[in-house]
Amino acid sequence: MFRSPEERRERAVRAAVAAAREHGLDPTSPAVLQDWNNTIVRLAPLPLVAKVSTSPLADGSRSLAREVDVAAHLAARGAPVIPPATLLPPGPHLVEGLVLTMWEYCAGHPVGETDGESAGRALAAVHAAFLDYPKELPSFDVQTDEVGRLLKGRGTLPALTRTDREFLREQHAVIADALALQRFEERPLHGEAHLGNVLRAADGLRWFDFESACRGPVEWDVTTLPEHGRGAYEVDGELLRLLGRARSLCVAAWCWVQPDRAPEVAQAARVHLRLLRDAAAS
Repeated sequence: MFRSPEERRERAVRAAVAAAREHGLDPTSPAVLQDWNNTIVRLAPLPLVAKVSTSPLADGSRSLAREVDVAAHLAARGAPVIPPATLLPPGPHLVEGLVLTMWEYCAGHPVGETDGESAGRALAAVHAAFLDYPKELPSFDVQTDEVGRLLKGRGTLPALTRTDREFLREQHAVIADALALQRFEERPLHGEAHLGNVLRAADGLRWFDFESACRGPVEWDVTTLPEHGRGAYEVDGELLRLLGRARSLCVAAWCWVQPDRAPEVAQAARVHLRLLRDAAAS
């Protein structure tokens, strides 16, 4: 799709600027904020951010359209989220062959482990506002099903050793069988509720990146919070541990698709593979 990281970022910036200009806006100082999964472009000096779909695992505009709708629903109910743009239609827009969405720029800083408790409280507020979401959401286990297909494909994980691929395949089978025996209440979920998707803004923490919004047990979101950030929830400990393994399986597989995309991606690939091996050995 892209010959180099530089080309990926340049095309993302060009598409984001073009989308803004199509609506009479002129971002004169665009800059890439993040390029881990999709490419996030700040359209300065406008209070806008573009999320440009550049992931090799992207499903086109469907998940991005759902993300915009979910975030608009939550923002309208006062949930602590970053809302879609209002200066122009939030999209999705198809520009120069790339799909992108537009968001309000929210000044702030990344959070860390010490923010786990406040992140958990903010997530609980998001979950509460999400309960009356009227539209259909995919099941959380779509993610593990996609990983199963990825692990069976040829040439999909070239950086992964044969031994590690076989281990992940075995873990997928074990986890899928265990999940089939579980019974739980489903509810709307963020889908990727880790601290990388929280921003500390002037008015408190804000959650973002609802592209993986889904329905499932609340433990699916809680498992990505630090342990000290789970106080707002009553959870099933056995289910939480199982879903923690499922989460590590998903992250490991996705990150091994393109581990050289960013240092954070390579680190996550190694960490979650190790977590799975530790869990399997215990």
